Amino acid sequence: MSTKHLTKGDACPPLEAGVLRIYSMKFCPYAERTRLVLQAKNIPHELVNVNTWIKPEWFVDKNPSALVPVLEKDGQIVYESLITSDYLDELYPDQRPMYPKDTYQKAKDKMVIGLFGDKISGAFWKSAIGRGKDQEAKEKLTTELGKLDAELKQRGTNFFGGEQPGMVDYMIWPFFARFTSHLVFGDNADLPDSLPVLQAYKARMMEDPTVKSSILPEKAYTEFITHYRTPTTKFDEIET
Repeated sequence: MSTKHLTKGDACPPLEAGVLRIYSMKFCPYAERTRLVLQAKNIPHELVNVNTWIKPEWFVDKNPSALVPVLEKDGQIVYESLITSDYLDELYPDQRPMYPKDTYQKAKDKMVIGLFGDKISGAFWKSAIGRGKDQEAKEKLTTELGKLDAELKQRGTNFFGGEQPGMVDYMIWPFFARFTSHLVFGDNADLPDSLPVLQAYKARMMEDPTVKSSILPEKAYTEFITHYRTPTTKFDEIET
């Protein structure tokens, strides 16, 4: 399947029976969540990239919000990053489960993901919009990340998923990958020294085979976010 980002006027490629497809966008952190789960669980699938700035007309039929990621197989469509990721984990339970078996620990993992969605991702985007110069936003983000830092320290494991990454790790990683490129903490800045557990965690995540197979060059993230939602928005033109 072509990885070209389909846009207005492009037809939707026919989908064969029994084939799982993900509609994605190469630079989208939310779509990356689901791609990471697909990769970690080694689930066969095909990829269709969508231009999320000038979208193909048919895409709203896949998701009324016209957002990625979207999964489709045999007429069944599922969308939203957390929902699609959980859906895949339940659909393929024998292929590297993403959550712990213990019900309480699974609930704790979901609470961490909820904290990230409720508090951290919003602070991330606010600070990114301010290009790291909004001190209040940056302090808010650092404070909320401090809760993750403390949680991982309390767990005493290399990853939130234990000794290998699990669902929590793959849901938060796409944002960790973009701290520098999106200028969240300022020019050329990454996680501050006040978050030592997360600093070491990020280095370990960078060595995870699933992450290594999906991460893009820093300059690609920078080029994308610099031009996105402008008349010079770029997708396939960016070298990755």
